This record gives sequence, structure tokens and C-alpha cells, in this order.
Amino acid sequence: MRSRRTTVGAALGSAVGLVLLAGGCSDTASAVKPASSAQDTRPAKPVVLSLATPMGASDEFRAFLQNVRTLSHNEIQISAEFNAHHEEGPDFEEQLLLDVQSGRVDLAALGSRVFDIRRAPALGALTAPLLINSFDAEEKVLGAPVADRMIREVDGSGLTGVGLLPGSLRRPFGAGTPLLGPEDYKGRTIGIQESKVADSTVRALGAKPQWFGAGSSVADLDGFEQQLVSVNGSRYDEAGMIGTANVVLWPRPIVLVANTKAFEHLSEDQRRLLRKAARQAVHGAGADLREQEHSALESLCARGQRFAAATPAQLTALRKAVQPVYDQLSRDRRTKEYLDTITALVREVRPEPPLSCKD
Repeated sequence: MRSRRTTVGAALGSAVGLVLLAGGCSDTASAVKPASSAQDTRPAKPVVLSLATPMGASDEFRAFLQNVRTLSHNEIQISAEFNAHHEEGPDFEEQLLLDVQSGRVDLAALGSRVFDIRRAPALGALTAPLLINSFDAEEKVLGAPVADRMIREVDGSGLTGVGLLPGSLRRPFGAGTPLLGPEDYKGRTIGIQESKVADSTVRALGAKPQWFGAGSSVADLDGFEQQLVSVNGSRYDEAGMIGTANVVLWPRPIVLVANTKAFEHLSEDQRRLLRKAARQAVHGAGADLREQEHSALESLCARGQRFAAATPAQLTALRKAVQPVYDQLSRDRRTKEYLDTITALVREVRPEPPLSCKD
């Protein structure tokens, strides 16, 4: 699938033409102009920032794009490139980070999981297994002050964190038999996407993790973890795998990250505006994401997708089996602090209701 680039307005369905960027990225430095003189009544030239994401034209960060347009009164425009590196292997998000570091693009929106490997391991707390298991819980965590501290983990090596946005919930699917309790994982090869936490979790459950690229075939896997929207869009249901109705392994939070030089070329007010746009996009995101998942579920059910529910005993066994992942994460002091804070925030939030094709 080829990547697509469009302005923020086009991403929202408005009739806005394409913004053509020389060399594939915006000239942020030249776009930020000093205040005009009293004699110069010409309108200020808008700042154009390029944003790339491996995702499609998704509602997951539509609110952020809308907020930038509204808060800046169109003085900041974002040219969005969708499906970037989407089909270039399992390290597609790592490749996108390199694009940001090199300055090919000013901004990127990608899963937090890519940072837990070596760039910002403390972000692994966001995807600790079976912890954030609902859209409401994810929205609660990313709307709390802890999110402002966590995004700073991204800073360094030419990258600057802008904000954290809620993303889809990742669920297990098994070939032949569903992945309900730890016994169902043993000896299986489970497809995951680039994440140290996911890798450690699958190993703790007795399975072999195998990284696979977005949209890649799952036919040779014994199971995989994925959000319903992607299962539907990639037609993974055609592989005949059975989904687990009441297990959310982890969410896929979205990190908005900027090229540091491009970000520093912006004025302080413009930098503050981008961060405000991200914070405001968190509120209400859970309802939007739930609606997307419900729509995907309807399509999957219409094509015959099956789901099975884990028993209370199997859920308890899963939590016990993944405890080594928590022990591993907690060896880092900051990660443990984030885990403790997140655990306290989500303790009273109900999990998502079990998936069902009977409604």
C-alpha cells in the first residue's frame, strides 16, 4: 500500500488541496516568520509541518489534527502522510523514527511500543500485560498528569515528545483453538509487532514470539495479537483464527514525536499549542475508539469471525503467568513508579465487555 499525504483539512474530509513539500518535508525554519511591521498588512505565512504515520487516515489522531487547526486559527497546517513504511517489514515504526531523527518529516504518530525496546523503556508501563484493558482506562491514564511525565521519556537523540494519545486495544487470536489460558500459548508461535513488552509476555506464556509487519500474512502463525480494526482491514479473519472475547493484552497508545530542531524552530506559543492540542485530544477518545471497534466487529461477525471467552480461572492463571514481565519492568525505578501510578488509576475502571457476534 502506497503512502498518502494530505493536509489536516483533507484528513478530516474537507475540500483542501495537497500541500507539496520540497524534498518530502516542510521548511519549518523558513515558515516561522518574525512579526510584520506596522506597514506590512499581509497575512502571516502559515507554518506547515509534515507528519508521517504508519496508520491509515484514522480517527485515532483526527482530534489532534482538528485541535491544531482550531487552536491556531489555521496558522499551523499539518501535511499528513499515511501508511508510511506500512508494508516494509516488522521494524516499520523504527524506520519512521529514523525519518523523524533525520528531519525527513517534522512529526510522527506511532505506537508507544517501539520506544520500549531501547529508546524509552519506561514507556513499557503503558503496555504492561492485562493492565490497561479498556478504552476508558486508557483515556483515564493518558488524561492524568502522569502522561505529561511519560512523554518526556521520549526526549533525546534528535526527538522531542509532543503528546500521548489513546489507541486501539490489542486482543489475542488463536489458530484452531483460541488463546484463553496459559496452556493455550505453550509451544505456539505468536505474531506480535515490535515491542519488548509483548516479546517478554509471549515468552512468559510459554510461546515463541515472531515479529511481523503490519498487513503481513498470518497464515503461518499459530496466533497473533491485533486490534479488531486491523483484523478487519487486513481480513485476518480469513485465516480462520478464533478471537478471545474477554482478554485485552494491552492497548496501542500513540506517541506524537517531533524532530527536535524542527520543534525548536517554532515559537514557544506554537510549541505550547501543539502540546495543548494533544492533551485536548485525549478527552472523548475512548468513545470514538469504541465506535470504531464496534464497526469492525460488525463487519467481522458478518464474515463469520468466531470468539471464545476465557473462564475466571483462566484469567487468573494468565495474570499469574505474566508476573515475570512486571518483575522485569519494575527493575527500573521510573518504570515501577509509572506502573504503580497506572495501576492505581485503572483499579476501579471496568474492563471492556466481552466481544460477541450475537448482539
